Amino acid sequence: MSTNNNMWKNVEEGKTTIITLNDAARIYDSLVFYNPRMVINRDLTLLMLEAIYSLENEPLTIIDPLAGTGIRSFRILEEIQPEVIKQIIVSDKNPKAVEIIEKNALNLKNKDKLRIQKADAYEFIAQLMNERVYPDIIDIDPFGSPIRFIEISLKALQKKQGYLFATATDLQVLCAKYSDACFRIYNAHPTRYHLCHEVALRILIYNALISAGRLGVAIKPILSINHEHFLRIKLKILESKEEANSQHKEQGQVHFCPRCSYYQIIRLKESFNLDACPICESNLEIAGPLWLGTLHDKKYIQEMLKIMDQKDLPSQDQIKKILSIILEEEDNPFFYYLPYMLRQIKKKGVSRQQIIEGLLDEGFKASRTIFDPEGLKTNATYTEILELIQKY
Repeated sequence: MSTNNNMWKNVEEGKTTIITLNDAARIYDSLVFYNPRMVINRDLTLLMLEAIYSLENEPLTIIDPLAGTGIRSFRILEEIQPEVIKQIIVSDKNPKAVEIIEKNALNLKNKDKLRIQKADAYEFIAQLMNERVYPDIIDIDPFGSPIRFIEISLKALQKKQGYLFATATDLQVLCAKYSDACFRIYNAHPTRYHLCHEVALRILIYNALISAGRLGVAIKPILSINHEHFLRIKLKILESKEEANSQHKEQGQVHFCPRCSYYQIIRLKESFNLDACPICESNLEIAGPLWLGTLHDKKYIQEMLKIMDQKDLPSQDQIKKILSIILEEEDNPFFYYLPYMLRQIKKKGVSRQQIIEGLLDEGFKASRTIFDPEGLKTNATYTEILELIQKY
């Protein structure tokens, strides 16, 4: 298809302007997909790249193998200090996407740091390994599931113990609207109840863990979030068979009550014979297998917040709120849903903050959670929380 000047439009995001196709009223109908709602995803990437550079002090080689319009890579080159980036290698199998990237690269200040190629993402990563190109970062941002690209990305990152960034936009699958598809793609049972987003993230990390185990490497989640219609994980690869063996103990399931929000975590090697909720006697739901380990490394979060003070990003206020909650959030798996707990004992007028402060006063850990504004993360048992609530 030929493109004339009337079929191009300017897109501004952050401090970067690119041209892209003006060929459809809806973004989903365009030959090359650009989603302005994903700006927070790209803003977080910029912050994380600067945080990694700040902590490791080595310029970064980045692979962007599903580049689309190239907006992510162009923003990295335009908005991050030049010493942070050694090279960005971008590809897309869509020839029209490659045409757009090449057009925009003509006006790029740091075009010598950009390599462009038309290729399938999986094949491109394999090709770079054959060329002995060892990246620091691979950023997988597909339309749908990233699962096909995870293992080969981990293999490519193994040499330098780099970082995998991956986005999943198939939340209807991971949050159990299509639970059979989730079991087929991710080999895990999801849930549609209050734990759905945390379960979905932990299923995604579990799949990365399984792939890493086959390669004899470990993974370290440094940031894991859900926001609106997508999940985003950022993992560091660790070249350690001992750590890989150890962290496979962090696989398991969550057995939870969709009525009162009681839950019990069961690691895969453990046995569990409870079918009914011990609080309200409802049938327990089961989700998993999934990752039961940590979701974040807070030193990266602290560095991102420090860097953000010097930035003016489009989604800055949203990011600051999310990262601030993560910093205070207890990192144990899963949370209680307070409206269900209060309903269980017919209690009204007790706020989440009152409960958190009460638990802290009694020596427990307790915090809010990024997964739900009515959620409570704590190491107190369900019964201990109910006993505290009854005092108010």
